[in-house]
Amino acid sequence: MKSARVVFKGAVPFSPEFDDIYFNADYPIGQSEYVFNSVFDEIWDKKSEFNLLETGFGAGLNFLCAFKRFKNSDKFLNFVSIEKTPIARDDLAKIYANFSELADVSGELLDAYPPLVRGFHRLNLAPNVTLTLCFGDVDTVLDELSFIADAVFMDGFAPAKNEAMWSERVCAKIANLCAFGSSVCTYSASGALKRALQNSGFEVNLLKGYGKKREMLRAKFVGERKAESEIWFSRFDPAATIAPRTALVIGGGVAGCVCAFKLRQRGLDVTIAEKRSDIALNGSGNHCGILMPLITKPTVNLGRMHMNAFLQAARFYGQNLGAQEIEFCGATDYAYEQKTLERFYEWRKFDADNGVFELKFEDEPYASAFIFCGAKARPRKMCKAASAGIKTLLNCEFTGFETLGGGAVRAHFKDGRIIDADVLVLAIGSESMELFADYDIRLSSVRGQVTHIKPAVWTPVPFSAKGYVCPPTQGVQVIGATYDRNLFLDEPRSSDDEKNLADVAEFLDGKFAKNERLNLDGQDLNLTTDPDGAAETLNYDINLSKNTDLRAKTAGDSAQAQDANLTAPENSSNIAAKIPQNIRIIGSKVGYRSYSGDRFALIGRLYDEDFYKDSYKSLLWTKGKPNPHPKYVPNIYVSTAHGSRGLCTAVLGAELICDLIFDRPLCVEKSLFDELHLARFLIRKLKKGLK
Repeated sequence: MKSARVVFKGAVPFSPEFDDIYFNADYPIGQSEYVFNSVFDEIWDKKSEFNLLETGFGAGLNFLCAFKRFKNSDKFLNFVSIEKTPIARDDLAKIYANFSELADVSGELLDAYPPLVRGFHRLNLAPNVTLTLCFGDVDTVLDELSFIADAVFMDGFAPAKNEAMWSERVCAKIANLCAFGSSVCTYSASGALKRALQNSGFEVNLLKGYGKKREMLRAKFVGERKAESEIWFSRFDPAATIAPRTALVIGGGVAGCVCAFKLRQRGLDVTIAEKRSDIALNGSGNHCGILMPLITKPTVNLGRMHMNAFLQAARFYGQNLGAQEIEFCGATDYAYEQKTLERFYEWRKFDADNGVFELKFEDEPYASAFIFCGAKARPRKMCKAASAGIKTLLNCEFTGFETLGGGAVRAHFKDGRIIDADVLVLAIGSESMELFADYDIRLSSVRGQVTHIKPAVWTPVPFSAKGYVCPPTQGVQVIGATYDRNLFLDEPRSSDDEKNLADVAEFLDGKFAKNERLNLDGQDLNLTTDPDGAAETLNYDINLSKNTDLRAKTAGDSAQAQDANLTAPENSSNIAAKIPQNIRIIGSKVGYRSYSGDRFALIGRLYDEDFYKDSYKSLLWTKGKPNPHPKYVPNIYVSTAHGSRGLCTAVLGAELICDLIFDRPLCVEKSLFDELHLARFLIRKLKKGLK
């Protein structure tokens, strides 16, 4: 999206578009404190955590003043700010250069400032301060928010310059996000704004204005919030009766380890329980992987969710992990098929200068998108780093749970062990199918095999086409990955290695192959074990006689063959024609990932299946009629079905679970939260009148 055009009149930024200054020219910090941040003096002792909504981020001075106030306190601030035309980072830096008193916080904001992409951007700027920047039109963004605000800052350009920002429609939407008694603070004393607030359920008072301004408005919400639409996806459920102190995370993959990390950051005593002999031995155990978003057409919800997840993940890993775990070298997504190319063209029309990726239509062998913050990741090392210092129980197989009085949860394990916790997070990946067998949740497990070869593709960055290739690491180049739904076979297959190589054959030949650079890392390539101890060690040249017909493997179990959706591998002669004969395979790794039926992850509270089926059974015939609030299983949260881009969505899952546990604003739009909701498949059935 386009950044705001900012003209400087001395030290004061001015908007030619709105013919107005961004803040008071005399003493802007004083105005921010007097008009807006003084509200914290009134509510400081009432709560330990505050949710604040701002319409008009502008230059961000109101947030920076609030950040400075909270930074060294024991209180938590969740600040949500809307901006239709955000200021570019370089212009913000020029503005902040004039405010030395804010240097300690403005630098942190500039370091974390997101690319100018429409949507929500969650910035965790301190252990107790989150900023959610919402880039978009205020009227649209307000519909996408889901939280209860303790206070609201209305700080757009003057009503006479930007009438839509102050309309009664906007005031009504603000009212629906306010708790009873919440304050609206603004420098404006407009009569039209006063009437709009009064008509929206606010009690309005005129107060002395700041500096040369004679009056300003202060309002309190005394009305009633309107009922939610699609109430079955409501996040609000007073299930917990105690403030959480302990958390138990089931699963030691990326989703579980990142969630455990974030819960510990919030001060909880966290335990990870993993059924295997070590963490990250399943889908999160690959030697290398790629951090990159799924690029869909710009307005498709799946792509919007992945864009949010990718940007959150890049920030999280960049702040908390080192170069041994992840290398932000960029990544390339090749348009190897027509639908991908069409998506790139849509992005060129929609927002070519999005700040996340650069489109290159003249690239070879296909048009491409170069992702600036893409990365070569070491998933197993990432799990180790994220879980460091967290109590981890290995060989501890989860079998079920029960809820206790007061909202606590008791988890049961195969060895007879029992663990009680205030919060239970289920991040069990491919094992989710068995756990949720009695729920109307469409889940499948997918077997994926990656292939390790001696370095054969000289690429400084990881890339994805029909298959993906990572730059060599410790003498190993990872190529992947196969995709076999509901196939359970732990042993690697040579036919899968051959398919992986065939999928990237165009990069193994000609100008994309640099086989003379075998000692790329200056290390011995004659490996007998994987550096992480996670791979099956092979060490053979391509031999097509090893090719195995999958149909023969499953012929004795027709049901399995049908469920697995298996097809015979490509004809051996066709594969042989694609693969150079000097490629040397040195290992393989099999892992399992969980996928949902609509490709969205499953993130959020575990819903009460019986309540949903009973309370919402007539949705087909009761459209427009009120329905009861949903019921969730107290303090049970789920983060699963992350599929092949779990490095991105696992961070989104962890952040969203924290939002729900601590009643924070959501880090994604409400429409995307609904797409991730565990009950979505059941609700779709009920809307069709199906049982």
